[in-house]
Amino acid sequence: MIGLVIWVGAGTLMPIVIIPALRGVDDTNRTKFMSIFTKLFLPYFVISGIVVGLTGWYQTVQMLSDLNIPAIIAKHIAILPLIAVSIYYWFFLARKLSKPETTNNNIWGQFVIFGWIQAILGIIVLVLTGWLTS
Repeated sequence: MIGLVIWVGAGTLMPIVIIPALRGVDDTNRTKFMSIFTKLFLPYFVISGIVVGLTGWYQTVQMLSDLNIPAIIAKHIAILPLIAVSIYYWFFLARKLSKPETTNNNIWGQFVIFGWIQAILGIIVLVLTGWLTS
C-alpha cells in the first residue's frame, strides 16, 4: 500500500496542484521545474513501482491459492493501464517537458490529459486494492 500511495499520490498531485500552478509560469521556468521535479521523483516512481509489482505478485499468488479468480482479473484490468500510462507520462512526456528545446503546447496538452488519466486510474487501483485486501 505504501508503494501505491507514493505512486498514486504523485500522480494525483500533478493534475490537481502542480499543473495548474505551472500554467502561469513561462516556458523557461516550467522547463527548469520539470527537469528538477522529474529527476527528484523518478527514483521514487521506480522504487514504488517495484514495491507495487512485488507485493502485487505476492497477493496474486495468495489469491490463486484462495481461487479468487474474479478479484485477480479485476486487479489486473485496473493496474495494467495505470502502469502503461505512468511509464508514458513520467519517462516520455515529463522528460520531453524537462528539455529546454521543448516548447510544444501539444506535449503540454498531452501532459495535462495523461495526468488526469493517471490520477483517475491510480485512485481506481487504490480503491480496488484496499477492497480486495480487506
